[in-house]
Amino acid sequence: MPEEQIRDVPLRDIQIHRSNVRHTDADRDLEELMASIKKHGLLQPVVLRGRFDHPPYSLIVGQRRFLAHERLGEEKIRATFAGELSDVDVAIRSLAENMHRTPLNHADAAEAVTKLYKHFGKNEKRVVAETGMSLNRVRQYIAIEERASQKMKAALRSRRVEPVDVQRALRAASGNMQKADELLEKMQEYKLTKYQKDHAVEYGEAHPQASADTILTEAKRPRVERVFTVKLPENVRKGLETAAREMRMDADHVAVRALEDWLTAQGFLR
Repeated sequence: MPEEQIRDVPLRDIQIHRSNVRHTDADRDLEELMASIKKHGLLQPVVLRGRFDHPPYSLIVGQRRFLAHERLGEEKIRATFAGELSDVDVAIRSLAENMHRTPLNHADAAEAVTKLYKHFGKNEKRVVAETGMSLNRVRQYIAIEERASQKMKAALRSRRVEPVDVQRALRAASGNMQKADELLEKMQEYKLTKYQKDHAVEYGEAHPQASADTILTEAKRPRVERVFTVKLPENVRKGLETAAREMRMDADHVAVRALEDWLTAQGFLR
């Protein structure tokens, strides 16, 4: 059974577990956390795998708190013990913890979610049940992890691009990874607006043989837009806002995608 009692554990007896999902930005803005710990002490103990008095221990929750203690020159850290967990259980706990604290880098989250997805026999709903994420968010992570190039993932880890732009580049490139990398890079270089990026996707999907330069030239071409005003019920409006926030997309883009999916399912759009 897990030990809920808080113990003072020597840092030298603790190792960061390999299943910890945060590979990027672990030491980002650590000074603020260090200042808080120095002033108030550690308010939330870290969680270790194993049993007290049987070192070494594996750190499964609280990597940033652990690193802050190291930098402060502390010899011990307050901790609770989770018992003997499997690597999968460690990954799930680490993922759930990090999603609700300092925002987990998108590429790290995508890698962790996809590993769970494969472990559970590619069962999306099992990942949703274990992590508490929405199904759409899980699908977004999996899509990027399985389809994005290493160059794209590096850009996500360094926060040079947004996940939605990676998805746009992949769609506009129609499966050509070299073209997708070029499109993503030039979308940032040319500082395209959201609407121009969406036009790039539309043109790229309609003209799969078009080059990246042609797609971007067409994307910047002036177009006449027809605007429809739709009155949404309150529950739909809230759902739209939640989807946009969780998927890190613009609300109008989420609405268009949802409408496209519905029209396609009903046979009105091919």
